[in-house]
Amino acid sequence: GSMRIIKDRVIWISMSAVAGIEAFRLIITPDSVKMINRLNKTYFVGDYQLINELLKTPFDFDMIQALTLGNDFSYYENNIFKIVEDANVYRISTPGRKKLKNYVANSTDMNKVLVQDMWISPLTWKIIRQQIKEISKENSKLLIDYSEFKALGDQMLGHQVDITVEAEQKMKVGVNYEKVTFDEEITVPFVIPESFEPMNTQKK
Repeated sequence: GSMRIIKDRVIWISMSAVAGIEAFRLIITPDSVKMINRLNKTYFVGDYQLINELLKTPFDFDMIQALTLGNDFSYYENNIFKIVEDANVYRISTPGRKKLKNYVANSTDMNKVLVQDMWISPLTWKIIRQQIKEISKENSKLLIDYSEFKALGDQMLGHQVDITVEAEQKMKVGVNYEKVTFDEEITVPFVIPESFEPMNTQKK
């Protein structure tokens, strides 16, 4: 597949099946999530409920963008960190991290409190692991590991990203960035064909 990001505005993902035929197309903006499933000719247009149900963690655009690139969240509190040394790396913990009031989109965001741990390499000062869970969900957490760091301009980017969801149903996803470019003009085409039906996202 391929991914395109316009910083702070759009994340666009296209996933292909056998023979390079597109299977899914996803576009994420700060206030919406849209997806086309070409395999069964359905589409989804809505908020972050689809992603939150899949990963069992309350996400917003800033979080998804940061986790994709191996960065910390931009719009969350920075004054409650606890730092310890853990196996020759630095572990930064937050007992309860909240979104900054200036960036709260709605009243439900105020009730979302995250327990977040970050492991940082003292050699590159990059995040090599993140663990995130909602404070109200004891048995659900998200683990993301970053490895295979390569230079990208004056930055370092982990080209291997391994995602583990630990909940009632466990899930593992591995992502390998084969080619990465930046500071280029890109397009993010997204059109829902008229023949496609709305996706059924209701729980059975």
